[in-house]
Amino acid sequence: MRVLTAVATVALLAALAGSSTAPYLAAQERPLVIALGAEPRSLLAQHIVDWTTNVQQLNIYDRLYYWDGMPPRIRPSLAAELPQTPDDLTWIIKLRPNVRFSNGDPFTAEAVKSTIEWLLDPRNQSHYRPRFSFVESVEATDPLTVRIKTREPAPILRYYLVDFAVHNPGYIRQVGNDAANRNPVGAGPYKFVRWDRDERLVLEANPTYWNRPPAVRRVEFRFIPDFSARLAALLAGEADIVKDVPPVAVDQVNRSGHAEVRSVASSRINYLALVNFRPGPLQDRRVRQAMNYAVNVDEIIASLFKGRATRIPGALSSINEDVNPNLKPYPYNPERAVQLIREAGFDPARLEFTIDSPSGRYPLDKEAAEAIAAYLGRIGIRARVQVNEWGTHLDKIINRRTGEMFYLGWGPALEAQGTIAELFRPERTYSGFGTPALSQEINKAIPIVDRQKRRAAWYRIQVMLYTEAPWVFLWQQHDLYGVNKRVTWAPHPAEKIFVHDAAWVR
Repeated sequence: MRVLTAVATVALLAALAGSSTAPYLAAQERPLVIALGAEPRSLLAQHIVDWTTNVQQLNIYDRLYYWDGMPPRIRPSLAAELPQTPDDLTWIIKLRPNVRFSNGDPFTAEAVKSTIEWLLDPRNQSHYRPRFSFVESVEATDPLTVRIKTREPAPILRYYLVDFAVHNPGYIRQVGNDAANRNPVGAGPYKFVRWDRDERLVLEANPTYWNRPPAVRRVEFRFIPDFSARLAALLAGEADIVKDVPPVAVDQVNRSGHAEVRSVASSRINYLALVNFRPGPLQDRRVRQAMNYAVNVDEIIASLFKGRATRIPGALSSINEDVNPNLKPYPYNPERAVQLIREAGFDPARLEFTIDSPSGRYPLDKEAAEAIAAYLGRIGIRARVQVNEWGTHLDKIINRRTGEMFYLGWGPALEAQGTIAELFRPERTYSGFGTPALSQEINKAIPIVDRQKRRAAWYRIQVMLYTEAPWVFLWQQHDLYGVNKRVTWAPHPAEKIFVHDAAWVR
């Protein structure tokens, strides 16, 4: 009997089967509705590292640079050009002139300076603070020029400035963090209207946006945690863009007549973290390797995802510019898994693990966790899946209160440091694994400026990770969006839903 029987399909298709197609209102009579699995965890830019939060914020704040095209390339947005690096410790950012925040305040170099200083201030509890710890000083040398000095070479800054959303410093000083979180002011294409907690975030077009007024006048991010309910909203004409359409529902969406699936191979990876921060079997490398041999990842991709995912042999996706092409996935070999567990001095039948998983944040996340637990059960391990609401799931990871394993995704991830240095050093926010040797090698790689030497260092670290097996390495997501046919908008591997790129078909 296949492990995946009914796990992926029965409840979902049953829920969708009764969906009816409601008549669409005229485009100008209603907002464009984007259904997401969770609300933002904050509306303060540079506060929380979380895709759901950031994808909504960027429509309010805009960004210095962004990823464009395939393969993705960095392009200027609020910046006027790519950053200049006159030496290894200096970064010069030239800003676009004549940009204003939505309340009329001018956007200047002082705003960029203030935002970086804000996130570095420990009182603001920014998750981005560790990423910018190498910054020594920030100076507004003129109204449109920012100079950043670093304590050591920091080539990663080029990537950290992508999707870097900028505060309105005068507004935050005037009202404070709490009020700015409740009523944010940015320089983006949309202005904040209201945030109904646990229900929706409503935005309206900013008519003074520097890059032409948005074609879509009003936007509503609607929070629907359940996959089936999001799909039902799309099929009923109540939502216009829905991320993470389950593969089993693709044909149904395409047959609906008014919606279609638009897909892209994402840079996001999904993985099962094997926590080594507490005593137990997973502190032994052989047991962690055994978890990789015990799970038939290829069958999960084929059966649960209908082939709409790409297996990863390590910590980076196939479109990450630093991925080591020489790594091959662990083969499915349950006999080898049992052998390794016994060599480590454990009896598989006496092992019990808890797998923490979100439900509705990633494509079929809960179902994937259940499938993994079933494979572990095949070799005698008792694995219990603990399903969490998304905010609770993140809080458990941050505060290290998960079970022995947790399911998570990471992305956009288009270079090595932003994944490896964030997830495999124990002091980092979302890390579940670390060793002194691994931290040492990561810290040595970070300041390398020479491109070939830097890539060679990340290649070596990926081999170390493969051997240490800190995760059950799973897959690179294929992002499947259900989109109203009356909306022109295309998905991107960097996963941004920038509504300024969308328009109603007339």
